[in-house]
Amino acid sequence: MKAKRFDQRIIIQERTLTKVKGVQTEDWSDFHACWCSISSLYGQEVYKAIEVNLENVLSFTVRYASNLKDLNTKEYRVMWGSRIFNLIATDYYGFDKRTITIKGKEVV
Repeated sequence: MKAKRFDQRIIIQERTLTKVKGVQTEDWSDFHACWCSISSLYGQEVYKAIEVNLENVLSFTVRYASNLKDLNTKEYRVMWGSRIFNLIATDYYGFDKRTITIKGKEVV
């Protein structure tokens, strides 16, 4: 297996909902900053993504951290530079506690 280069810096953000005078607002705060390896979809993944309108999807592979075990698609997102990606899937590879792959769709 080829070793991945963790040479890109990302910030995983957590969503918090607050109510001010009955109006619900959404705020994002930094949850976890880390180095990762970024890759685009390839092979059959590309064609499947096009079929369901997920063209702007990237995979972020990060080293396992215990605070990332509860990542979900509703309360977290990834910031890479000025680009924002909503989480669409997380893969823990059988919970071997080595790496986690996060797939995110860019907010355009």
